[in-house]
Amino acid sequence: MRAGPMLKGGRFIALIAGLALGFSAAAQFPNKPIRIVVPYSPGGPLEVWVRPVAEHLSTALKQPVVMDNRPGAGTTIGAAAVAQAPADGHALFLNASSYLINAQLMQNLPYDPQKDLVPVTLAASTAHVLVAYPGLGIASFKEFLAAAKAKGKALSYASFGNGSSGHLAFELLKKTYGFEMLHVPYKGVPQAATDVMGGRLHSMIIDLSGAVAHVKGGKLTGLAIASEARSHLMPELPTFEEASGTRFISRSWFGFMVRAGTPPDIQRVLNQEIVQALRRPELKDRLRESGIDTYGTTPGEFAAFMKSESDRFADAIKFSGTKFE
Repeated sequence: MRAGPMLKGGRFIALIAGLALGFSAAAQFPNKPIRIVVPYSPGGPLEVWVRPVAEHLSTALKQPVVMDNRPGAGTTIGAAAVAQAPADGHALFLNASSYLINAQLMQNLPYDPQKDLVPVTLAASTAHVLVAYPGLGIASFKEFLAAAKAKGKALSYASFGNGSSGHLAFELLKKTYGFEMLHVPYKGVPQAATDVMGGRLHSMIIDLSGAVAHVKGGKLTGLAIASEARSHLMPELPTFEEASGTRFISRSWFGFMVRAGTPPDIQRVLNQEIVQALRRPELKDRLRESGIDTYGTTPGEFAAFMKSESDRFADAIKFSGTKFE
C-alpha cells in the first residue's frame, strides 16, 4: 500500500536532483573557450555571419569563442570532431545539408548522425538560383525548359560536388519539370561557376549570395529563384512559380548542433544567446544585403526542418541514383 507513494517520492527526488545538476552545469558554463567547428576552409563566405555570432557569444558568456576550421571528407571531419568532444557545450558544430546527405550516401561514418549530435538552432540560409551561360541566348526559364526538353543531355549542368545540395537541388528540378541534362560535378563553387561563365558547361544552381555579382555583371544569366518571393537584390528575377506556374523551393542552409548528452540547461543557454545574436537588426539587415536570411529557431523547430530536408534529399537521391564513389 505504501509502495506507490514511496515510488512517487523517489521520482520526485530524482527529478529535483536532475534539475539541480542541470542548473549546476549551466552555472559553471562556460568554464573554458568555446569552439565553433566549421567544416570548411577558413576565409569562406560563412564568416560574414558566423564571426558576429561568435563575438556576441564571447561577450555574453565571458569566454573566448573561436572558429575552428576542420575541412575535408564532405564535412564529416568537422562533425566527428564535435561528436567525439566532451558533452559539455564547449564545442558547436556548424552543420548544413551535407550532414543529412552524408547520412544517406556514406557508409561507416565516424559518428552516428542519428544519435551523436543534437540541434541547437537553424541559423541562416540563402535561396538557390538557376543560372545559365549567357552565350546560350536563353533569357527565361520557359526558354531554358524548352531547350532542355529538346536537347536533353546535349546540355550540361555543373554542381559544386556529387551529392552536394546544388547537385540534388538540380536533380529535383529535373524531376519537377520533366527534363534531362548531363551532370558534371566539381570540387567547389568557384571552379563550377567559372566553367559555366566560360561556356564549358551550360547551367548550374548557385546560392543567391554568390549569384548576384555574376548576374548583374552579365557573366551569368539569372533564370529563376527557388524561393517563395522575389529577392530585393534582383527584383527582376522571377520565382520558379511565377516563371512556370509550378512551385519549386530550395536553398542552402546552416545551423548549430552540439554533442548529444550536453545538459539541457547548457543547450538552452547556447540557443538563447545564438538566437539573440541572429536577431540583432544590424546583423539581419547587413546579411540581407548579401542575400542571406537569418533565423534563430527552437531546437524542436530545427529538428523538424532537418527531417523535412532529409526527406527531400532522399527523394532526390532515389530519383537520380546518386552514389558516392
